[in-house]
Amino acid sequence: MITFNTAEKLWKIETKNTCYAMKIVYGKYVGHVYYGAKDKFSEEGYKEIFQVFSPYQEEIGDRFSLATVPTELSFFDSGDVRDTGVKIQNANGDCTTLFCYKSHRTFQGRIPFEDMPYSKGADETLEIVYEDGVSGCELYTYYSVFEDSDTITRYAKFVNKGAKPVQIRQATVAQLDVYQGEYTLVTLCGDYFKERAVTESPVHIGIQRIYSKRGHSSHQFNPFIALKEVSATEDEGDAYAMEFVYSGDFEAQAERGYQGNIRLMIGLNRDTFSWLLEKDEEFWTPEVIFTYSNRGTNGLSQNLHNHIRAHVIPQKFVYAPRPTVINTWEAMYFNIDEDILLEYAKKGKELGMDTLVVDDGWFGERNDDTVGLGDWYVNKAKFKNGLKSFSEKVHSVGMHLGIWIEPEMVNPQSAVCKRHPEWVLQCKNRPSSLSRQQLVFDLTNDEVIDYIVGQIKDTLSDVPLEYIKWDFNRSLSESGSLFLPAERQGEAKHRFVLGSYKMHKKLTEAFPNVLFEGCSGGGGRFDAGILFYCPQIWTSDNTDPVERLTIQKGTAWAYPASAISAHVSNSRSNALETSPDYNFRYNVALGGVLGYEMNILRLSPEDEKKVKAQTEENRKLQPLILRGDQYRMSGLNEGEFGQIFAAKDKSECLLVYQNVGEAKRKRVYLKGLDSAAVYQTDNGEKYLGQTLMEEGVPLPSDCRYIAFHFHKTEQ
Repeated sequence: MITFNTAEKLWKIETKNTCYAMKIVYGKYVGHVYYGAKDKFSEEGYKEIFQVFSPYQEEIGDRFSLATVPTELSFFDSGDVRDTGVKIQNANGDCTTLFCYKSHRTFQGRIPFEDMPYSKGADETLEIVYEDGVSGCELYTYYSVFEDSDTITRYAKFVNKGAKPVQIRQATVAQLDVYQGEYTLVTLCGDYFKERAVTESPVHIGIQRIYSKRGHSSHQFNPFIALKEVSATEDEGDAYAMEFVYSGDFEAQAERGYQGNIRLMIGLNRDTFSWLLEKDEEFWTPEVIFTYSNRGTNGLSQNLHNHIRAHVIPQKFVYAPRPTVINTWEAMYFNIDEDILLEYAKKGKELGMDTLVVDDGWFGERNDDTVGLGDWYVNKAKFKNGLKSFSEKVHSVGMHLGIWIEPEMVNPQSAVCKRHPEWVLQCKNRPSSLSRQQLVFDLTNDEVIDYIVGQIKDTLSDVPLEYIKWDFNRSLSESGSLFLPAERQGEAKHRFVLGSYKMHKKLTEAFPNVLFEGCSGGGGRFDAGILFYCPQIWTSDNTDPVERLTIQKGTAWAYPASAISAHVSNSRSNALETSPDYNFRYNVALGGVLGYEMNILRLSPEDEKKVKAQTEENRKLQPLILRGDQYRMSGLNEGEFGQIFAAKDKSECLLVYQNVGEAKRKRVYLKGLDSAAVYQTDNGEKYLGQTLMEEGVPLPSDCRYIAFHFHKTEQ
């Protein structure tokens, strides 16, 4: 609900449990007042204080300075000497920017994006219009409310109403000024094979910043940032988060001043973005999801999970049964053989799997990674009767078919690149770097998009197909475009992302019954933008179960388990395993959507029995994993991991625990249950809900991993 107090010039944006408040001050500025629990609203968060050396407007007085007050937006070189979010280069060459309040309105729903992902199903939206009297630009900022998930999304539109062009140099319109308390900054950082480890740092004086300049959200930093009170736990205390619904370059940061004020911001990376705005043209920023919880960091994550499932992921797929795939990559690489693939399909069916995914090697002249990308026709040497015939054979044994594609990329030796060398991202007169034997298509050019999409549609349209894995296997460099004029080269990377979204839209609409899985060398493009098109994302190329625990834990901070593709493999062993322990690996995979990545033709009879039991059990557990509230266990030691999936109606729960450290634990404690109800395990043991949460359930001695499934029963 959005209300405006005319006398106080105060807006309140309320969700089920939260209140976000701001007000018009001195007729032209919008000050931030409050973000927190609805029942604890206070206007004390907005303060005007005198500080020496702070610029001020003479007509208002020196107690008001944009350098000291909490604001909704911040503007470059207009008195706010902190890091600021909005910067425009004016026609006269300077970059001084100041947008002042002009008007506002409230309306039902929200304005949908035509060319970017966004959150659907908003209850209502507040539009605040600002204007810059010097440049003639207007800035429309939007606050869309999602009451049930306790979330608000923010985005903006720049419109040039002036007589001359301007350059947008920075467009960070997602900002939160927090003015009291001691906080810890939480980010999800890592590297290829080490994605999204939870990183916690005290918020210190100065700027703490994460970013991507790689052309995708990256393995190194995820477009998510959170603040939690120093005293906050998994289940208690205040916490705030921002999550960018975007898949390209970004920056996210916290800046703390000496007086303790903190400014949190996330948006497009100012170092790799600019946008020429001609007269009457407009520019939309991507969306950012805001949330607050006073139920600790579990509450924060649950808000984001609920929002992404209800408003971002395609609703057709979000709760539908997910395929249990057998992916061929780690077993076959490029050595695709139709007869062996059919043996995989038959064996997969025996083991309870339902989808064979041919991961690479099926197209063009693709026998290694040096050729084939961009040539999306079937390799007739490997599929002599075509892909349709092969798919029919796979379906005849009771399996579905999945295919791997990488549409944004091209090999220099591929036929399309030889015909159209101008179709790749490049800087004029400069050599282009290779990465993984690949160049990148110039998706600022619609001709390129239409060609790639058309070729994939022509090849796959008559093939019975249920699953497509969409990969993105290199970062961008030399990110220029021969298609764009010189004055718009700063737009190339953002236009590339928009082109990728256009490609996603065209292909998902062309194959509406196909589940698309995102991928980028594993987890290099794991973000809410991709989830708008792909209900799940390949979490990491690292399938070692011990290392996957850390990766999946961090991923689940910001993304629901329904988005986390988690496979059982035999590709690596670790200090805990002399050979792959498939039950341990399955236990780890319960943190997401189950699949398999191994040579299933070489499993021992004993391991085949284990895998078949896993797929049967997982079909029963999957609805709870897809829909339930996810809690991280509290009080764990180094090397311990634990999570609980609790049904929203408290009818059942799943506890999954792993210990890869040295500490010995005797009991584990559940969350999210009805304290007065009786719960029964699958083997018949009964516990009172209160007992499970307060006294816990005993573990076997020297327990390394275990899963307990409980459901409500009669006394």
